[in-house]
Amino acid sequence: MAEVDVQPIPISSEDEWNSVAGWLPESFRHAISPLMIGLLFGAFWEAIVLPNMAYSYPSPVQGAFILALLFSPLMYKYLLPNNNGDLKEYAMGLGILGFAYSLIWFTDGNAIFCGGYLSIMIWVWINTTWWQYELPSFRYGIWHAIGIDIGALGGGILAYIYL
Repeated sequence: MAEVDVQPIPISSEDEWNSVAGWLPESFRHAISPLMIGLLFGAFWEAIVLPNMAYSYPSPVQGAFILALLFSPLMYKYLLPNNNGDLKEYAMGLGILGFAYSLIWFTDGNAIFCGGYLSIMIWVWINTTWWQYELPSFRYGIWHAIGIDIGALGGGILAYIYL
């Protein structure tokens, strides 16, 4: 029987990027980490800060965005280690969407729809598409702001129920 000569097919960098080794660290860095940061900030605001205030504003989501802007240099350094972008652009992406979400959370009727359900749908869409591209810092800030919004909503609810 004749021996078959098997040659390995070289993998291009694009094929390697679409493998698990390419998307798992990126999705953890840009999807799960901001979600967990928002969860911690929202729970902290609900459990520690809000009981010491005379009014119930800012809400845990709004407080999470305040804390996210304060900690944006650290978030930029650890969530975007190889980015050649600008910290100001990243903070602007966080701030613009954070301000829009803060205004949404002041409304009573549609806040849970726009700030919760619609944000989750957009966040899922972004997480399935944006990890493939090298984005500017502003877009990473927007991506992280949506994750912080969802995480802070969940963290505030969990802290309210369990603490």
